[in-house]
Amino acid sequence: MLLDEHSGEELHGSKLSTVGAVDKEAGEAINKRPEKLQSCEEYHKGILDALRRTDLDVYELLKAEYDRLQNSLQLIAAENRCSRAVLAALGSVVQNKTTEGFVGARYHGGCEVVDDIETLAVSRAKEAFDAQYANVQPHSGTGANQIVLTAILDRGDKILSLGVDQGGHLSHGAPVSFTGKFFDVANYYVDKKTFLLDYDAIRDTAVRVRPRLIICGASAYSRTIDFGKFRAIADEVGAYLLADISHIAGLVIAGAHPSPVDYAHFTTTSTYKPGGPRGGLILMGKEFDRKVNAGGKTLSLAEHIERTTFPGVQGTPYLNNVAAKAVFFKETLRDEYRARQFKIIANAQRLACALAGLGHDVLTGGTDNHMVLLNVSNLGGGLTGLVAQKCLEQCGIIVNMNRLPYDKRAASVTSGLRLGTPIVTKNGMGAAEMNSISALIDAVLKGVRVITNSEYQIDEPLSSEVRDKVVDLCRKFSMR
Repeated sequence: MLLDEHSGEELHGSKLSTVGAVDKEAGEAINKRPEKLQSCEEYHKGILDALRRTDLDVYELLKAEYDRLQNSLQLIAAENRCSRAVLAALGSVVQNKTTEGFVGARYHGGCEVVDDIETLAVSRAKEAFDAQYANVQPHSGTGANQIVLTAILDRGDKILSLGVDQGGHLSHGAPVSFTGKFFDVANYYVDKKTFLLDYDAIRDTAVRVRPRLIICGASAYSRTIDFGKFRAIADEVGAYLLADISHIAGLVIAGAHPSPVDYAHFTTTSTYKPGGPRGGLILMGKEFDRKVNAGGKTLSLAEHIERTTFPGVQGTPYLNNVAAKAVFFKETLRDEYRARQFKIIANAQRLACALAGLGHDVLTGGTDNHMVLLNVSNLGGGLTGLVAQKCLEQCGIIVNMNRLPYDKRAASVTSGLRLGTPIVTKNGMGAAEMNSISALIDAVLKGVRVITNSEYQIDEPLSSEVRDKVVDLCRKFSMR
C-alpha cells in the first residue's frame, strides 16, 4: 500500500501524488536514525529484505527468476553462475563510488580504497591467466573488443575474422555491430565438410586481404583453436592478433585449453562466461610493453590500451564489478575451480556422445570444450532450431538455437542448437546425468510435431513427464 507522505492518505495507480509516495514500513525504517554508526555487516545485512519492503514487484520477479533457475536445466553455452561471494561484492557499497582513470591517476578524490580493489583485481587476473598485463575496467567482453579495435585501428582499416554465420561473434565484424560499421571486415570460414578451421585456407585469405588485425576465437566452435598458427599467419601479413576467449576463458585458466596470452597481441574475454560477474577483461603477454606511436607520442601497448579505455571508449568503471572480478579471479586459483573445468569438458563430451548414439547430428562429431552443436534439421519433420529451443524450454530444458555454418535457414529460425555444460557441472552433475539429459532431449525433439518454422505441438503427457523428470533431477542437484 502506498501513502501520501504528508497526508497519510492511500494512493492508487495513476493517482500517485506528485509530492511523492513511499511504502509506509520502508519510510519509517528510512527515517529511523541509528544511535551509532552501523558496521559494514550491519549495513549490508538484509539487502533482499530491504528490496522486498521497498519494491515488492522487483522482489517477486527476483524470486521468480531464482525459482526458474532452481527448477530447469540450464544448458546455454554462453551462461554460467557466479558464487554468492561474487554476488556479495556486486551488491556492496563499492557500487556507489564514482571515478575515472586508472590507479594512481584518478579524476575524483576518495579513491584510496577502490585503488586497492582494482590493484588486487589486476594482480589476480594476471596470476589466473599467467599474463603480464590486465585491464579489469571493460564493462563487457564486447566492450573489451571495442577498446582494442579503437586503440589500434583507424576507420576503414581491414579486419579478418570468423564470420558470425560460421561461429564468430557479432563484435568481430558483423555488419550490424560497431566493428562492421567502422572497419572493412573480411571473413575466413570453416571447412564445408568437417566444419573445422582450415588454417591453410585462413592463411591464403590473410595473404590476399592483408588485414591490419586478425581476430580468432568464436561463440559457436566446439574444437580446440590453435593460437600459434594464427600468430604465424598474423606475423606473415604484418597484422595484430586479437584472441577473444570469452567462451573458453575458464578452460584456459585451468590449462584445459591452450592459452593465447603469449601468442596474441591482445586477449579479451567476458568475465561472466567463466563463472564470474558481468564484465570484460583485456590481457597481454610478453608484448605488453611493445612501443607504438599513438597521436604523436610513443607509448607501450599497455599505456595505449588504458588511454583508449578512458577517455576513449568508456567513463567510470563499475567498481562493484571490479571488486567482484577480484573475488572471482581468486576463486579461479583454487584446485576445485580448475578441476571443474576439466569436468565441464568431460560432461560436454559425454552429452555429445550420448546424443550422437541416439541418432542426432553433432557437428564435428564431438567437442573439445564446453559446447555441443546440433544440426536438428537432420532429424526430419521440418524441425528448426527455433522450434527445438521452444519445445525444450516448455519441458524445462533451457538451450539456445544457433545458426550453423552454411546454414540455409535464416538466423531467426536456424537449423542448429547450442548446448553447454558449465552450469549443470557446477551443480554437481556428471556422466550419468548427461546420459539422462540426452535421453530427455531426444524424447522431446523426436516427439514434437512441427507446424511451421516457429510453431509446434507436443503431447501434454510427454511434456509433463519430461518436465517432472527435469524437476526431479534439479532437486537432486540444486544451485551451488
